[in-house]
Amino acid sequence: MTGIDDSHIGLCARCVHATVQRNAKGREFWRCRAADDDPRLLRYPPLPVLACHAMREGEPEVRGDGA
Repeated sequence: MTGIDDSHIGLCARCVHATVQRNAKGREFWRCRAADDDPRLLRYPPLPVLACHAMREGEPEVRGDGA
C-alpha cells in the first residue's frame, strides 16, 4: 500500500480508480477516473467517500511533487 491515511479520504484511499495529485506545497487533490465513464460519479468527490458503487480494492495512482 501507499501508506495513505484513509481516515479523511475514505474509500478512495484504497481504490484503483483514484488518482491523487500532490503539489509542491503538500496539497492533495483526489480524482476519480471511474467518473470518466460513469456520469453518476463526481470527478473530484467530497471527502471522505464512505460509499461508492464503483470502488475497486487496489492502489490509487499518486502523481506530483509530493509523491
